[in-house]
Amino acid sequence: MKRLLALLLLPSRYHFVGSLLIVLLVSSTISNQMFDRRNFASSELYSDVMDRWGAPIVQPGPSVRFVPSGAVFNSLTALPLQSQEVTVDAAMNYRKRGLVYFSGFDFTFQGDYTAENDQGRDIDIAFVFPINMEKNKVLLSNLVFTVDGQPKKAELDNGTDRLLWTGRLKAGAKVAFRVAFRGRGLDAFTYSLDPASPVRNLRLAMHISGGANFDYADGVVPASESRTQGEEVFLTWNYQSLQSGIPVGVILPSEKSYDNLIATMVRRCWAPFLLFFAGLTALCIYYRRPLRIYESYLIAASYGLFFVLLGYFAAFMSFYAAWGLSLGISGGLLLFYLRWVLSPSAARYVLGLIVSSLCVPTAAVFLQGYTGLIYTLEILALLTTLMVLTTRPSVRELIDSMLAPASVEGESHAA
Repeated sequence: MKRLLALLLLPSRYHFVGSLLIVLLVSSTISNQMFDRRNFASSELYSDVMDRWGAPIVQPGPSVRFVPSGAVFNSLTALPLQSQEVTVDAAMNYRKRGLVYFSGFDFTFQGDYTAENDQGRDIDIAFVFPINMEKNKVLLSNLVFTVDGQPKKAELDNGTDRLLWTGRLKAGAKVAFRVAFRGRGLDAFTYSLDPASPVRNLRLAMHISGGANFDYADGVVPASESRTQGEEVFLTWNYQSLQSGIPVGVILPSEKSYDNLIATMVRRCWAPFLLFFAGLTALCIYYRRPLRIYESYLIAASYGLFFVLLGYFAAFMSFYAAWGLSLGISGGLLLFYLRWVLSPSAARYVLGLIVSSLCVPTAAVFLQGYTGLIYTLEILALLTTLMVLTTRPSVRELIDSMLAPASVEGESHAA
């Protein structure tokens, strides 16, 4: 009974509660900072990026309206396009603000359209192609407009963001339009078809380079064909006939959200700290050197410092460089301080504690596809180490000392 009571009181003898509170205080503070930073990124920062780079692209398809030749353009009738051949070539150009990477992209748009006069008489048509110059960050010098292969001056209708062409189309005749421009946007590209006209022979091909983790927004029809090749995505929408227009498009690839990774590390930090403190307690008993209260608190503060450094370093440099630098500083403080507090020979054990309780658990967060495997291998390594150690007489004496800590004080360890 006395041994059980002594074992239960062991954490308090090494100032565990105060040390854990320090780590939890640090994690709570950093979590709040990350939450505030994400809110900021979702509002002012996101608006700033849109002002500078562009907005999510919603590109309406063209519409064609007609009246019989000689009539006044006051009652227009929709004329369905005979074909729409659209190609979008997008290259990711991620924009970093603090810890957040925004999915900026440069794109080239080319649309080839044909219209046919099937009314049995001459008609006057109006071809309208909307372009949002400001949100797409489109330069007029990049805009190309041709009719039946002949370049036409790109004129905007009454100063609005839409291209307008009017002309006469004889009975049974066809006319071909090409609109091409370069622009840049953010997060998503959507091609919205004219809801007032049936869709015939639509083909939209989209090529994305610089990322492969694409997605689809709500209400957007997924691609009929898709494939990825390394950091490239090839998407195709093919429709021979539709009764009305539908939106098609994609949410473009995104970089890892490093603020979320850091927040996840912070939320989990108490669990590896338990492992760290348990190993530290075992080392103190082994070296017959109980920690003073200020030593315990300094060690806990050095452990928690890793998460503080990572949160701030990552805002100014590569996340992985920030992780390595933070680990080097925090781990170095722990290693050299415990080497002095315990014994120079304790360095290798302390290094093992730092790797198993700080390096591996935080690395498992950003190696998301291998998290389970990493934790499993770490548990396997820990079990193997414990099984090997418990075969040694000196370790068995250590276990007895942990169960009877009253005998520790005042004795000297015989290595």
